[in-house]
Amino acid sequence: MSAPQLAAQIQGQGTVSADNLNTFLQGAQMASQLRDFTGLPGMTVFLQGITVPNDGFGGFFWWNPAGTHSDDNLNYIVPEGTGTGEWVRVGIISTSTATGFVVLTVSPSVTAAGVSQGTATLLVSQINDVTTVSSGTGVILPTLNLDSQPISVGTSIQVFNRGANLLSVYPPVGSQIESLSTNSPSGISANGVATFTLITLTKWLVS
Repeated sequence: MSAPQLAAQIQGQGTVSADNLNTFLQGAQMASQLRDFTGLPGMTVFLQGITVPNDGFGGFFWWNPAGTHSDDNLNYIVPEGTGTGEWVRVGIISTSTATGFVVLTVSPSVTAAGVSQGTATLLVSQINDVTTVSSGTGVILPTLNLDSQPISVGTSIQVFNRGANLLSVYPPVGSQIESLSTNSPSGISANGVATFTLITLTKWLVS
């Protein structure tokens, strides 16, 4: 199957190619319906919700015929009895709702490094406990989440400095923190904490 070309379809005129047949958007009310349906390459389904319609976790899912993820009832929905193949959420959600609460990703023991933006330790979680901070070292805010998806405007990253020295916190390359110049670091004193929130694609605020 080749990548289909965009084409307008008009009732009673012409035919639909085999490639385009699987590009028509289908819908399902909840994840249990997707588990009863094995897709084909190119298929996309709009899911109204995970447990019930409009539960806040609906979205678009595409069929990945080579997928081998476990069914997490959020980002990956795997049809029953399928060895390979899965429905994958468009725009992975990096939170868990298994307990009824939003659970943020955590890095419990981060070591600051480097003396510049290019050598600082990359943060990969929403809550980061930086436990080792040698003089002059730092960390850098992320551009991707744990699922390698770009983080969205509105994302907050919390940083605890539990080291012995001032911690430098760098923005991603080409970005800025508050009114500091582009690529310049903010600082968190020893035993301090700060929350960095992305408000545009290239600017972070601190609280």
